Amino acid sequence: MVRYAPSTKASVASDPHSLRIRGVVFDMDGTLATPMTEHLVNLHIELGVPRGMGILEYVDGVLQGAEREKASKRILEVETEAMANMQLSPGLIELLQFLHDNNLPIAIITRNNGMAAQHFLQQVVTRQPEDQWKLFGFDPVIDRSFKPTKPHPQSLLHISEKWGIPPQELLMVGDHLDDLLCGVRAGSVSALLRYSYNGAFECKAHISVDRIDKIIDSLAGGFDADMTIDDKTDMGGYL
Repeated sequence: MVRYAPSTKASVASDPHSLRIRGVVFDMDGTLATPMTEHLVNLHIELGVPRGMGILEYVDGVLQGAEREKASKRILEVETEAMANMQLSPGLIELLQFLHDNNLPIAIITRNNGMAAQHFLQQVVTRQPEDQWKLFGFDPVIDRSFKPTKPHPQSLLHISEKWGIPPQELLMVGDHLDDLLCGVRAGSVSALLRYSYNGAFECKAHISVDRIDKIIDSLAGGFDADMTIDDKTDMGGYL
């Protein structure tokens, strides 16, 4: 087990050199925003995606020509439908306030398209009280146009380099296996936001919570992480 010191400003001031989380990266759908799982399950069936394979892997890696173009268009249609019901994850404001108060940078890595990411930032966020807008300073925001996508760790390593923070001091937060494996493969800490549908992924998480603001407990008090979790899996995904 590896001990992570608290990430509070007071702890950093008194013990600046200890290993601790110094930046937090979020998935979007199902993490920052309530999940669109039902839409993805139906799309998985509609497109005939084999069990154990993600939609993007199937469309980009198996389909060709007109079939791929048609499926890609349908993915965008479903994502657009889901955007209409996008809401902040319960407890998110409390977590973002903690991160803001303790000077921890935040970023987004999503397998959604760029339009969905912008909808979240420009429409969902701006529905919140104006004094909370400062909490949503995500930089960078990486969508699926960045290749390779999660679970490959390149996007997280890109953020590590951009921020000048070692991967082992980054926290990757998500609700899906792709998020957790991205973190594990980068050498970062992975946190799972649990729902009824994703309990099987917990074996790949260093931290597991039922509500996103419960991550504050680990960041404020410090935690132990089993950094020997491997990245082998036979579990599949949706998008």
